[in-house]
Amino acid sequence: MVVAAALYGCFKDTYGYTDYRISIYTQPTKEAEFQRARDIDSYAYYVDTTDWAILSYEDAVAGRITNKTTGEVKEMPDVWGELNASDEYQVSLIINRKTSMLVVVDPQMQIYAYRKYELPINLPQVDTKLYLTGWKPDHASGGWRVVNKFYEK
Repeated sequence: MVVAAALYGCFKDTYGYTDYRISIYTQPTKEAEFQRARDIDSYAYYVDTTDWAILSYEDAVAGRITNKTTGEVKEMPDVWGELNASDEYQVSLIINRKTSMLVVVDPQMQIYAYRKYELPINLPQVDTKLYLTGWKPDHASGGWRVVNKFYEK
């Protein structure tokens, strides 16, 4: 704790948030080329994925999460993402709490992805990529868990 406080004091400017920017690419079939996503919903809850889950695709679309132990339901995300399809990083989420659950939903392919995110010390912007593949079952992708409830072999 003392080390973190000492490091925090070393920065000229300090930031208590991160602009988490995501460049999202989709591939509906194995033969298709990856394309930049154009219709994406995104949001974040200030919760830990250890305790909270998205129980269905419908819940993901509705922005609803459920506590794995108590069954408590949250239906109002703490942060809504901004979408600008023409930007290199189409999605932007401003995160200002230590632990977050980030969620991205692709309504066209009917899949969603989520991840736990730990706020870094003094990092005002994070740029990352996410690849959503409609032809795969649930899988991991660069720290994200991609859920495809409608996957068929």
